[in-house]
Parts: sequence; structure tokens; C-alpha cells
Amino acid sequence: MTRSVLIMLVLSTISSIALAKRSCTDSCDFKATSKSFLSIHPPFQSNSPEMVSAFRDDRMHIRKDGKHGTAQLVLFGSKTTNEEDLARYFFPFGKTSLAVSEFIEDSEDFDLLALHFNIFTQQGLRSKISIEPQQSVIGVGFHYRQSFKRNEEKGRGFFFSVSTPLTRVKNDLNFREKIITDGGEADKFADENSVATMKEAFNQKEWKFGKIKTESMTKTRLADIEVKLGYEWLQHNPCHMESYFGIVIPTGNRPDGEFVFEPIVGNGKHAGILFGSAFGIQIWNDEVKDKHLRIEYNTHSQYLFKKEQTRSFDLKNKPWSRYMEVYANEDQARQAAALFADDPLKGSNLATPGINVFTQKVNVTPGFSSNFNTALVYRSKGFDGEIGYNFFARRSECVKLACAWKEDPALKHQGGEGTTNPIRDITGNKFLESATLVDLDGNFLLPVPVANYQDSLIKEKDLDLQSAATPCMLTHTVYGAFGYRWDDREYPVFLSYGGSYTFSRNNNNAVPRKWTLWGKFGFSF
Repeated sequence: MTRSVLIMLVLSTISSIALAKRSCTDSCDFKATSKSFLSIHPPFQSNSPEMVSAFRDDRMHIRKDGKHGTAQLVLFGSKTTNEEDLARYFFPFGKTSLAVSEFIEDSEDFDLLALHFNIFTQQGLRSKISIEPQQSVIGVGFHYRQSFKRNEEKGRGFFFSVSTPLTRVKNDLNFREKIITDGGEADKFADENSVATMKEAFNQKEWKFGKIKTESMTKTRLADIEVKLGYEWLQHNPCHMESYFGIVIPTGNRPDGEFVFEPIVGNGKHAGILFGSAFGIQIWNDEVKDKHLRIEYNTHSQYLFKKEQTRSFDLKNKPWSRYMEVYANEDQARQAAALFADDPLKGSNLATPGINVFTQKVNVTPGFSSNFNTALVYRSKGFDGEIGYNFFARRSECVKLACAWKEDPALKHQGGEGTTNPIRDITGNKFLESATLVDLDGNFLLPVPVANYQDSLIKEKDLDLQSAATPCMLTHTVYGAFGYRWDDREYPVFLSYGGSYTFSRNNNNAVPRKWTLWGKFGFSF
């Protein structure tokens, strides 16, 4: 029996014990967990309530003998409300807080082995970390529509539109660490770059990626520009119908992987194509009192193309293994073995932060999404009132390595000396950490000696790229809006105010529940 087969047998049996100790009775907590990146549907996109409410095809033609043009300016703001769900999304094991210890013997009561985070203290740290992710957005959206080549007799014609928001995105993980046992100062004899707390660990200079900021992160940019060309098929009462196609011009920013939950404006720098239609029909009318009721249907779909980004990922069946200590290559393992002879402490601790290895350039394809909006619109003289429902569906992201994986790294054994341990995980589980295996000749198979380093190599098939991808999502939004129209002016204008709430019963952890408020002003010419 080969070494690799024996190691796999150990992995399948001992890992089962480790995972059983961390089982959860609620499967909802594991709908999306241990993720490194979350793509949030940006505001003021086609068919979103803050864009479509009170601003439809009729605004282009409301001015008599006009140029059939209209524009709106929208001030909007939103804030997420489900901090616990988002914490489970980023944290492993479906948890909102994680217990940390330097001691392997504590593994049954703790979630993270502090040594993986380069924590070496004089007395030994025990702490508990938690996050409460929140996102708040404020912005100003601009939307212009212009009709042309119009057949006045038939009420048909072409139109084009352009829309974009200037957006400020503020993300805050609200990271907290409660010290249970103060380990004292960092032990620089163990590692000159060692830190004393998890707060310091997530901001240490050795890490290039995957950091967690304790303060807010903001990004202000012009979000994606949507340009459409459409045709109005019907403009006669009691119904109207139009359709369009167009492009998404990316003007926001894309992830660089340095920080968890980094603010992203727009769709992550993805270009795309879009198409959709709108249909409305009058269901009640009182001409004497100038009142009527309409139902409006809007559909919008888009496809976002592939774009190279930087993202972090785990190993399969090893949540948060992106933070585990590794040997970058066999040379580093041999260096650790040689250093151990002169300085056992430093030879044991020499390693490379896993986050620097498990963060790579990847090609991300968001793919297809659809948005459906239904509204009941009531008008009485100059008053406008609207209630509606919006449904958004998006497929999961497809994430692939931009370059072939180099089979150099291996998971370091906690004892160091150049030895490796392919079955250990982030928890420091004592069954995994202390497991030993020898063959019939008395040769060590586990931990793997430096001479057999090639047996522990992490291969591309071991990578869990799904941990770097935002999963598919289905969201529901209910909204209401009201305002007033002054259509008898030389240049008709309107004001409108509204609010919405977004939620989901599918993939709760991956869908930020949020409220959105807006106020808008528009005119026709």
C-alpha cells in the first residue's frame, strides 16, 4: 500500500471525528459559509424600484410639441440589516463568533488554532473573535431617455437611454476580539514577526491578502454606465409596450483581495450586455375626476462577461484553510529542517502565511441575471402613488484560476522541522495534529518527513474555488413610492419619494437584507 493511500485512509477516518465535533443542527446556517467574497447587487440598476418608480415611457411624451426627452436625478441610500447571516457567510462552521487558542489540547472547545495566524505569546492566548458585517450606500443617480424617429400617428418610435449613479459604498465588518486569557507580549524569539492577538494577526505586515480591518472601508466612484437602444411598440391608451437592448460599461472597481468584505462600486468591473421590456395597462379610469389605476410590468436581463480578479480560496473540506500555515515549496521545508539544528524554536515555526499562497488571480464570470418588477400605479390629478414587488435572480459566479496552479506548497506540520501534515485543518484538532502513521519498516508516513515532501503537495484538484465565488441568489423586494406631477407647466416636472425592503428565503447568508430610501426629481422637454 502506497504512502498516499495510507494518508487518505487516515484523512477519511480522523477528519470524520473532527467534523462530527463541529456539527450543526440547523442546515440553514450552512447555505453559504466560509466564503471569501460577496458580490452585492448594486443600487440604481435597470428595473430597480429606485430607478423605475414614477419614471416610465410617458415622461418622454408628456410635453406637448416637445422634443420627447426626459431626465431624472435620484438621491438614494441603503443599509443592510442581517449582520448575523453575513457573519456566517464569511466565518467557517456556520458560526457568528470563533474561539481561538494557542494550545492544541484546547481543540475540542476552540475553533481556530492561533499558531496558524502567527500568534506566539509568552503565556498563551485564548480569545473569541466576532464580526457584524454591514454595508451602507449613498449615491446620486442620473437617467436620461430620448425618443427619436417617432411615428406620431401610430405612436411608435425608437428611443435611447443612458443611466449611471455616483456611489459611495461603506463596508464595516465590526471586528471584535474578547480576550479570555491574555497571552502577554508577542514572543519574538519564536518568530520575529509574531503577533499577540487576532486583531494584530489580521493586519500583520507579512500578510498581503485576506486582512480584516477594524475600521470602516469606503469607496466612491461612478458605477457602471448602462446604455440602451429600444423601440416603443405601443403608445396608445389604455396600454403601452416597449423593448430594448444595450450594454453595461464598467466604471467601478474590482476586488484586489487585500481585505475581506472590501467595498465594490458597480459590478466588479465586468462588462456586459442587457435586454428587457416594459408593458403597462390601464385597469380603471374615471375621466371626470381625472383618476386612473394601472398595472406596470418590467423585465430586465443581463449577462456579465469574464474579468480577471484577485480572490482567496480554501482547500476542499477544510473551511478557512486559506489562513493555515504552509511551506511555500520544498526549499523552505528543507530550510526549516536545517534551521532546526541551530535554533529549534525558529526551525519549528518557520512557515509561509497560507493567505499569501491561497490568494491568486482568477477569472470570474458572473453570467446571467434577471429582474422582474410589477407595480400598481394610482394617479389622481397631479398625485402619483405606487406599490410594487421586485424579484431578482442571479446564477452563481464561475471562478477559474487565471494561471495553472504551481504544485509547490504543502501544509506544514505543527512541529515544523520541515515535516508536513496534509490532514490537519484550521482548528488545531488534537486528533489531526498528533496523528502518527508508520509503515511496516518503521518509516514515518505521518507526519510526512522532508525527504517525502512530494507526497504532501497541494494539487489543483485540492482547491475549493467555490469558496471564492458568490453563490446563486433569489431576492424579493417590496416597495412603495408617492409624489406629485406638474404636467401643465411649459417644462413638466415631478417629485417622488419612496422606500423598499429587500429580503430572501433562499441562501439567506448570501443575501444582504436591506432597506433603501430615495427621493427624485425629473423634468421633460
